[in-house]
Amino acid sequence: MLKINLTYFVLLFSIFCIAQQDSLTIENLETVKIYASKIIEAKEKLPMSVTTQNFTLSQDSRQQLSFNDYLIDVPGLFTLNAANYSQDLRVSIRGFGARSSFGIRGVKIIVDGIPETTPDGQGQIDNLNLGAIKNIEVIRGASSVLYGNASGGVISINTLDSLKKNYIKFGATVGNYGMQHYQLSTGLKTEKTNYLVQVNHISTEGYRAFSGFENTNINSRVFHSFSNNSKLNIVLNYTNSPFAQDSGGLTEDEVNQDRRQARQRNVDFDTQESIKQFKLGANYKYKISNTAKLNTYAFFANRDFNAKLPFEFGGIIDLNRNYFGHGSSIDFNTTKNTVSNTLQIGYEFAFQNDLRQRFRNLESIQGEKTLDQNEILNTFGIYALDQFKINKFLFNAGIRYDSNILKAEDHFLDNGNDSDRINLNAFNFSAGLSYALKESSYLFSNVSTSFETPVLSELSSNPLTEGGFNQNLEAQEAINYEIGYKFKHKKTEAELVLFFIETRNDIVPLELESGATFFRNAGSSKRKGIELSLNKKITKHLAINTSYTFSDFKYGNYVTSNGVFNNNVLPAIPKHRISLNSAYTTNKGLFIQLQGSYTSSLFTNDNNTVTTNAYTILNLRFKQAFKLHKITLSPFFGINNLLDETYNDNIRINAFGSRYFEPAAGANIYGGLRLHF
Repeated sequence: MLKINLTYFVLLFSIFCIAQQDSLTIENLETVKIYASKIIEAKEKLPMSVTTQNFTLSQDSRQQLSFNDYLIDVPGLFTLNAANYSQDLRVSIRGFGARSSFGIRGVKIIVDGIPETTPDGQGQIDNLNLGAIKNIEVIRGASSVLYGNASGGVISINTLDSLKKNYIKFGATVGNYGMQHYQLSTGLKTEKTNYLVQVNHISTEGYRAFSGFENTNINSRVFHSFSNNSKLNIVLNYTNSPFAQDSGGLTEDEVNQDRRQARQRNVDFDTQESIKQFKLGANYKYKISNTAKLNTYAFFANRDFNAKLPFEFGGIIDLNRNYFGHGSSIDFNTTKNTVSNTLQIGYEFAFQNDLRQRFRNLESIQGEKTLDQNEILNTFGIYALDQFKINKFLFNAGIRYDSNILKAEDHFLDNGNDSDRINLNAFNFSAGLSYALKESSYLFSNVSTSFETPVLSELSSNPLTEGGFNQNLEAQEAINYEIGYKFKHKKTEAELVLFFIETRNDIVPLELESGATFFRNAGSSKRKGIELSLNKKITKHLAINTSYTFSDFKYGNYVTSNGVFNNNVLPAIPKHRISLNSAYTTNKGLFIQLQGSYTSSLFTNDNNTVTTNAYTILNLRFKQAFKLHKITLSPFFGINNLLDETYNDNIRINAFGSRYFEPAAGANIYGGLRLHF
């Protein structure tokens, strides 16, 4: 494994050496402006760590099965659980989100300018049409001054939003393990209005036994320009996933015996989930004058969720969730000579109502009710952001106050009234400064804070009573310090960042013998890291993207009845991670991409007694587009895990009985055809 490590570091060093060479044949890299920062600015000038990924060229060659494939090259970001569709992808940025037993925690997800993360901080992407993704923006580090609760990092996803002419596009993909994927999209362009609709159906039997899923998604967008100063964007999304099975965690002996087996208890209890979700959102932008503009959004979503868990008491969940939100901001711009200032003042509020019922799971048969309560969250945030530029300096600052009221209304009174209420309020700030050393290079530093309330499902998983909230579970807080260097000139873009994060009350999962997962607070943690990235156009047709992340994340004060974990390493986060992505394109429609990543070993539990092996993954994608009359045909294929590496797709942190491991598939292929009319 040392040889593999050394090889990747040599490759990384060689690429940076190549980056210093000039070539007259290379096209310049485009200027990218960041919208997720709320005050729009060129990426290299912002005093914060930001990564952008554009998928215009690679999208049609992708399997579009997991969002993980779109995040591999982002430094500071690590994913697990790409193949367990019942638990959803686990995303962590600088350790935020690593605790999640299902869904995404600690990382704010924004889709087309509208929050996808629920007000309590829980994010799912099972309703995201992967084939519609145009690009993503990732803010790495504490961002609560921008987006409030659960903003240890931000992933802003932008789907297709423009078209040159009317079109119809059809795609079909098949792959190993019974994978089938069918897509139909269309775009209609009029003088002032554009309409985009994508329909998506995907199913797979899964690599492991009892790990299949099925999902149908409809995503539509409407863009209307009332005038050059007034624009409206409407988003409508519907998802129906009738089943997503959970094959569960295995012990090391069980993995060695049969990697593809399911945990028998998960099969006996028919562990799976089903989802129906509807979401409607709108975003409106209005240029009031040359010095002022308005941005406002509103959304409503309903999520009908049913799940069976691998234990009896409360092992069947019936959840109906309604949540909505609204936010507005006004920008004031002033410019005089070499000095400019942008002040943004805004507010956001959201409401979430979870009607949660639990029943006994009598080996897949619904038994008597064990819990019936409404879980409610009201949140309101008000903020002010300012960006000041003078000569070579750019200064960003922001403050925000959030009020969060969480309530449990107990309707199951046979065992007493466990109604509850918690107030979790937070004040956050950020300040950053960048300095242009010259036109193409920048130094920057910043300090920012974040907070993260426990999500409603974590609070309702109460080990002390059968209802209400776990009053011992507190909000997690963090302060992030970073300093970095950015370089962007013609065909080369690079970034080096050093960061240090202090957290308090880290929220940590703990699985009991029954299979139920509860949460507790660790006293504190200290996180030190280095993030390095490079985007380089080697020739007119060849580009390379590479990144390296070093993570030294340790608990500070963390003592429980189960042991003393002071100075232990945070589980489920590798110390070293490297990605290397090369893409070759021609003006005749050929696209070839080789994407590799190396992940060092990581711990599976808080007491650091069990580790996983390091692994290297290599993926290959190929597409050839050609014209046939007025139709563009694009056959494509890919090989995942080309090296047939043996590794784990997921780690179940602190799992009872050492059932930490969810094995990943070996080498597997997919292929298909896309038709563009």
